[in-house]
Amino acid sequence: MIKNLTDKLTVDETNHEYLMKNYQEGGRFRLFSGVFFGKMGAMTKANWVMLLFCIPAVAAIFYTLYLETQYSILTPFSSNYGVGYPVVNNAEATYAEAIFRNNMFRALLLVPCMVIAFIGLAGAFNVIKYESLGKDVKVMRTFFKGIKNNFVTYMWIGLVNGIMLFLFMLSVNFYGNPNLHLALKIVTIFLNSLVFAFVLVMSFYVMSQAALYDMPLIKMIKNAFWFTISFALQNFFILIFSLVPVGLLLVMGTSYFLQILVIMVCAMLGISYIVCVWTIYCHYVYGVAFTACIEKGQNKGKKSKRARRNG
Repeated sequence: MIKNLTDKLTVDETNHEYLMKNYQEGGRFRLFSGVFFGKMGAMTKANWVMLLFCIPAVAAIFYTLYLETQYSILTPFSSNYGVGYPVVNNAEATYAEAIFRNNMFRALLLVPCMVIAFIGLAGAFNVIKYESLGKDVKVMRTFFKGIKNNFVTYMWIGLVNGIMLFLFMLSVNFYGNPNLHLALKIVTIFLNSLVFAFVLVMSFYVMSQAALYDMPLIKMIKNAFWFTISFALQNFFILIFSLVPVGLLLVMGTSYFLQILVIMVCAMLGISYIVCVWTIYCHYVYGVAFTACIEKGQNKGKKSKRARRNG
């Protein structure tokens, strides 16, 4: 697998040398535990700052949920019976159409919100990159330095993921369309889920490369594509492992105490946890693949003219 990859990858040799020189010894889980649990204060602070960039997305979700509640209150379900007023033909279909429009409105609103949130991820990846390399980190300074250096790359990645989320939500909403065959609905949702997951994994590779290496975006995307294909099984398990906070939010049950507890934990550490998992995993992949590429002498990239950000 690695042998085939060495002919396809582009390497920033200078910064890769920096990664290998500063990489901490030990297994991946040990390193993850040391960074995430050993640097809990930095993880929490980075997470809280990152949440500021998520405010537009949270506001969009709550606003559309409010609209959905209003539709359920104002739709005259009794208008077809007795003296119901105003008279609305097929009130349930009218309500379903309003909910569909609202869901699509939410999906559209989330596209620019995702762009803003992903810009914040530039800071989170920069902080956790240095933490994983055992450096002394001033969280606020390092966070905003990461945004300054990489906001354009993360902005484009956020736009792509926002569009993918829109397409996924579109396929889910069409599930309620009675004119579509059930098999077509299931296949559409499955394919959209698969493509969304593929793009999401690629995005994590691009973002972790952008935080560490100095390469054009198109070359990072190319590298990410090959990493996503070549390490498909490992990527799948890491994706599941990294999305534990999202899973907890989706299945936290009806207990108010449990809901508050899960929301508090995710608000304090959820995003940092995801970024930490992918940073350490991607560094491991780069350590194996890029080192093999350099040793084989197949480096197609240029050395960075500046030991950028890695001093």
